[in-house]
Amino acid sequence: MLELSKLSDREQVELVKLTELQVGVLSPFVSEWDFCIRGVITKDESVGELRPFPAHDYLRYVIEERNRSKADSVPFVLDKSRRMLVTWLMLSLYLYDTLTCSNLAYFIGSRKLESSAYLLGPERLFGIWDRIPDAVWPGKPALECTGKHGMGYTVVSCAATGSYIQAIASGADQLRQFTATNVFLDEFAFFDNARETWGAVQPTVLGGGHLDVASTPNLGSFMSDLIEGRG
Repeated sequence: MLELSKLSDREQVELVKLTELQVGVLSPFVSEWDFCIRGVITKDESVGELRPFPAHDYLRYVIEERNRSKADSVPFVLDKSRRMLVTWLMLSLYLYDTLTCSNLAYFIGSRKLESSAYLLGPERLFGIWDRIPDAVWPGKPALECTGKHGMGYTVVSCAATGSYIQAIASGADQLRQFTATNVFLDEFAFFDNARETWGAVQPTVLGGGHLDVASTPNLGSFMSDLIEGRG
């Protein structure tokens, strides 16, 4: 058994910090993937049809590759097709962490703030939370949505865990005043100032946070340079 009296003051402080990070909310899911395939219901916006998250092997592989990049402390950069459901997957992963892990500061960015807020709104992330079946997760943690913007919100927070997700726009100054745990940049290849945004999020990565980047192809973009090793 660990005896606190034998630890230095600094070691005791670090232990408290570690304990605070580990304490969260118990969920009925055994993994992120389990949450996706049992708890997530997506929406086909072209026809308004609700559909269970598909248990495709390639989506599970994306989670595995992302987790490897986090362990290696390198950004996760993914060139996606429109049919891959990667945005739904990333939003589901960010939501799951927010509902189960303590004191996380997550940021989701798109080309414009309105687009980022949309990703947090009822058609996307909040809709995922709202549609989690009660039979699968009875008494799921509540979410609070603030900063109504267009068809979404700028902040979604969970009081039970103290974690939150904030919408940001592209640009060099969007993250400078924040300390982020994770940042997801969606459709990064179409950012007007992608190179400046990339530079702005680097302190997050260097400070121990993680960066996820995904986009459909846009030949000649900064995203293309990243994928081909020229970024």
